[in-house]
Amino acid sequence: MSEEHRVRTLVRNEVSRRAERPSAVPEPEHRRGDARWPAPRQLEAGEVGRVLTMLLEAYDGRRPVPQIRGLVTPEVFAGLSGPHRARPRHRMRRVHVCTPVAAVIEACARVEVDGRSFALAARFTQTPAGWQCVRFALLKPGRPDQQARRPAAA
Repeated sequence: MSEEHRVRTLVRNEVSRRAERPSAVPEPEHRRGDARWPAPRQLEAGEVGRVLTMLLEAYDGRRPVPQIRGLVTPEVFAGLSGPHRARPRHRMRRVHVCTPVAAVIEACARVEVDGRSFALAARFTQTPAGWQCVRFALLKPGRPDQQARRPAAA
C-alpha cells in the first residue's frame, strides 16, 4: 500500500472533531432551575447549626470570610468582612429553629464566650441556588451605664 493511499483512507474515515466536542454551553435541560434539578430542600436543625458555626468562626476571625460568601447575602458579607480585631472564641451551645413561612428559616442560639452567654439570631431564605443567610446578629448586652432608661408605661 502506498503512503498516499493510507492518508486518503484516513481522511475519508475521520470524523470531524467539532462534532465530537461537547458544546461549551450546557443544553437548557441541564441548567439549574429546570425541572430536572431538584428544588433546594428544607434545612435540618443540625445543618443550620453547622452554618451558624461557620458564620461565628468568620465573625471571630478563625475562618477566612471569603469561604462563606455563597452562604450569605452581600449585606451580611460586608458586615463580617470588615476590619477584625482580636475576638475571643464564641461557642454555640443550643440552636432553636422555626419556619414562619415556607421559604424562610429563623434560628436563634445561645452562644458562650468567657463564661458569659449571649444570643445569636439569624434568618435564612431559600433562593433558586440554595439557602442564604440574610440576617446575622450576635446580641450582646450593653453596659449598665449605656442602657437608656425607658419610661414606665401609663
